[in-house]
Amino acid sequence: MEDTTSTTILDRLISSFIGFGEAILDYLPIIASASAVLLVGWILSKIIAGAILKSLKSIKFDAMMEKVNLDSLLNKIKPGLSASVVVSKLIYWILMLLFITSAANVLGWQMLTDGIASFMAYLPTLGIALIIFIIGVYIAELIKSMVYTAANSIGISGAKTIANIVYYLLFIFIAITALNQAGINTDIITSNLTIILGSVLLAFAISYGFASRHLVTNMLSSFYSKGKFREGQTVRVNDIEGEILSIDSISVTILTKTGKMVLPSKMLIEEQVLILEDK
Repeated sequence: MEDTTSTTILDRLISSFIGFGEAILDYLPIIASASAVLLVGWILSKIIAGAILKSLKSIKFDAMMEKVNLDSLLNKIKPGLSASVVVSKLIYWILMLLFITSAANVLGWQMLTDGIASFMAYLPTLGIALIIFIIGVYIAELIKSMVYTAANSIGISGAKTIANIVYYLLFIFIAITALNQAGINTDIITSNLTIILGSVLLAFAISYGFASRHLVTNMLSSFYSKGKFREGQTVRVNDIEGEILSIDSISVTILTKTGKMVLPSKMLIEEQVLILEDK
């Protein structure tokens, strides 16, 4: 009885192994076909990505991206990483995903195929979000330069700081817009940032207003005194007498008998000024 039972179990095991082996043999051509698709896809993806990388370098794509500070952002992620390498790698993986989808179809892996198809359908949305981000950062850089030039030209102290604040505010709003385009819910981020930015801007406006009130006074005084005073005049301001050497947006430089003296522009408006000689 025991011999019969042992023989039955052994026959079943042998039958199972035989069936498993036949299934593998039947599946080998499919595996070989899928492997061939992946191999060909890998070779083609490498060739195409390499060609795109060379083309981007030939048209100085990295130099163009430096204007929007994209390379500096990439270097923070990985030192030496360039925009052209990122684009070529992106193209490589998109092509590879297409070939992986083909291989999954050959193998009959429908779940993997559906997942990759969903991701590929999302890529255009992601691409538009990236384009919005890059163009937005470029515009923010232009506005930053314009603000710095304008503030510096009228003699505002901290022109660089003001320009940087404007840039980072624009950067935050651009990033939020890009995230919204990518389909990411930013309601919580937006509400929190609104509160934080409002508080920071209010504190900055109050502190900067108190700190720069004398500067603004001198700037306005310089503006209103331009028609009355000019370089070459000999004037007396209180007990200070001398020739006006220069007048800028916040101060006036007078050459006295003891040397040069720089006075705030508001003194030309607030104090009694006697014009002794007008050249």
